[in-house]
Amino acid sequence: MLPSEVSGPVQAYIEALRGDLGHQLAGVYAVGSLALADFSHRQSNVDLVLVTDPPLGLARIEPLRRHEKRMARGGRRAEVWYTTWAEIADGPPDGPHDGPDGGRAGTERPAAALATPMTWAILRNDPLAIIGPDWPVVWSDPEALRAWSRRRLREVVDAAHGLLVMRHDISPLVLEVARLAQIALGGKVLSKSEAGETLVGVVAKHYRRILTDSVGYRQGAQFSMYWGPFERKYDALALLRDVAELAGAGTAPGPGTGTGPGSGPGAG
Repeated sequence: MLPSEVSGPVQAYIEALRGDLGHQLAGVYAVGSLALADFSHRQSNVDLVLVTDPPLGLARIEPLRRHEKRMARGGRRAEVWYTTWAEIADGPPDGPHDGPDGGRAGTERPAAALATPMTWAILRNDPLAIIGPDWPVVWSDPEALRAWSRRRLREVVDAAHGLLVMRHDISPLVLEVARLAQIALGGKVLSKSEAGETLVGVVAKHYRRILTDSVGYRQGAQFSMYWGPFERKYDALALLRDVAELAGAGTAPGPGTGTGPGSGPGAG
């Protein structure tokens, strides 16, 4: 069941699509935090997988995007992956199947941010069907999922630069890294909150505070466990590096970085 704060906008979006697509609209699935029962008022957006039969070309998809605006929340736009039953069953394109724009060769559909092995895994194991069968036929390759998570983890950690002093920036970054690490280590997609809570029992004790603070903020806690933003930043950056190493996605430390709690680059 969708949270009350998003069910109205999502249903309005679906009704608008029915008007444009009619019987061509074959399935709508909520993924991400909606499917994993971890929707956060502060951090989450609406993530949907929309299945059409027959497939939609780019010329049909682009006009539909105007309806997505009604699902935006707090400046966070909705993500919608327009796909087909065949694509869900076949899995991500690779090698010679890749199209020039990152989409599937032989189609006019653009690449979608949600078209990742993690979304396929959620559709297979934790689908939240709004329209369509509860358990669609979905591609699965555990090793491909874990390999993708290590690559993505490395990208996220390498990109963790800048000020990063505000709690609303640190919390989603820490929990995304926790989730990617859990996928790399165990092959299962957890919610961000569950991944953060689970990682507490895996990493060194001095990282418990940054993980607990990040989960708390996601779940609505008003007060931080840190007196100042820079201490939180340094703990977060150190955690990111160590978790990447733990998950087999290590990165080379940048200039001015350390490896222990409280170490890290100076304030930018």
